[in-house]
Amino acid sequence: MADILLLSALVLASMWVGPFWLLMMIQPYEERTQKWMSGPWFVLGPLVSYLIILMMNLGALADMMGDGTLSGFVEALADILGTEDGAVLAWTHFVIGDIITTRWIWKRSIETEINKTATQTAILFGVMLMPVGLAIHFVSVQLKKAKNTHS
Repeated sequence: MADILLLSALVLASMWVGPFWLLMMIQPYEERTQKWMSGPWFVLGPLVSYLIILMMNLGALADMMGDGTLSGFVEALADILGTEDGAVLAWTHFVIGDIITTRWIWKRSIETEINKTATQTAILFGVMLMPVGLAIHFVSVQLKKAKNTHS
């Protein structure tokens, strides 16, 4: 039962964000995208998955305190992340952070009127490689500011 729950949580977290991500990427300026991204729905699937797996592993949180030292914490964290439960918990955590950050990139790109191609590229990487998506967005914002300064 636990294996099915873990697999379900992993799949739900990953698949849930897909439609929201694609909508932000393919139709960033459409009213439908604005509507879909205005509430908490975009993060609900991964959040529920995360909370279910977390509730199944509350003891692991206490174990993370280890012996109270930084090295004890890092060792306990490595032990937890080395389990299937820990990996799914980490994955759902990443998915939550990625989709929230990607929504921020999308929203900020719209507000600052960043070029559509730059917006789409940042959003593409926002969910797949979030730090790369952020870097693309930050560079795009700076290039737009520089262009506006010289206009």
